[in-house]
Amino acid sequence: MLQIKKMAAGHVYLIRGASVANSPFFETEDDCKLFLQYADRFLKSYMTINLFQNNRDGWAMIISTKSSEEIRCAYKERRAKSKKCKATCRHTEVWRMLSDQVRILLSTYVKATNQKTGRKGGKVRCSYERFVFESAEEVQEVQVRMEKQRYDQQQPRKRYRPARKLHKIRKKLLQSSPFLSCAPMDVMEKIGELGVSCLDLVALVGDVLRYLVQVTFHHHFPT
Repeated sequence: MLQIKKMAAGHVYLIRGASVANSPFFETEDDCKLFLQYADRFLKSYMTINLFQNNRDGWAMIISTKSSEEIRCAYKERRAKSKKCKATCRHTEVWRMLSDQVRILLSTYVKATNQKTGRKGGKVRCSYERFVFESAEEVQEVQVRMEKQRYDQQQPRKRYRPARKLHKIRKKLLQSSPFLSCAPMDVMEKIGELGVSCLDLVALVGDVLRYLVQVTFHHHFPT
C-alpha cells in the first residue's frame, strides 16, 4: 500500500485512524455500534464501506468512493440543511468534501462518547490515514489480515494491568462480542441489527475490484 493525501471520486482506498495514548477507541460494544451508525449517517452518500474492522487502538475501512456528481450533490444538500455552514467556507474540490465528512464522523463520535462517560478532550491521535492498493491481490491480503486481528485491551505495562480475574472476564466479553472481537462482520446481521446501509462487503470482487484498484493507482501515480 502507498499512502496518499487526497482521495478522489470513483476509487477504492484503505482509510484508518487511531486513538490517543492507551485509550481504546471503542471501549464498549455500544461504542462500536454508535460509530457504525454515525458512519452510515455521514458517509453513505459519499462512499461505500466494503470492509470495516476495529482494533484496540482504532479502526480501519476499505472504502469505494462514489461518483463526483453524487459527492457534490450530497455535499450541497448537507450544507443547505445546516444552519452553521457559511457560504464563504464551502469546498469546491471533491477530496476536501470527502475529508470533511470523515472529520465530521470522528468529531461527532468523540463528542458523543465523551458526553456518555464524562471524559474530556480529544480521542483521535492524528488525522486519519489514506492508502491506495497496488493490486487486487493486495486488497485480498489486507482483508485476510484485518479479519485475523484479535481485540486486546490488555495494558503492556504490568502496573497498569487490571486484576487477573477482571481481565479474564473482560477478555471473555470481548471474544463473545461480534463488534469487539475483530471477527469478520456478517453483512446481513449488521444491516438488520443496526440499519446500516453503507456496508457492502460484496461490492469489490473479481474484475470490478481489479479495475478499481488499477484506476485508483494510476490516478494517484500516473506513469
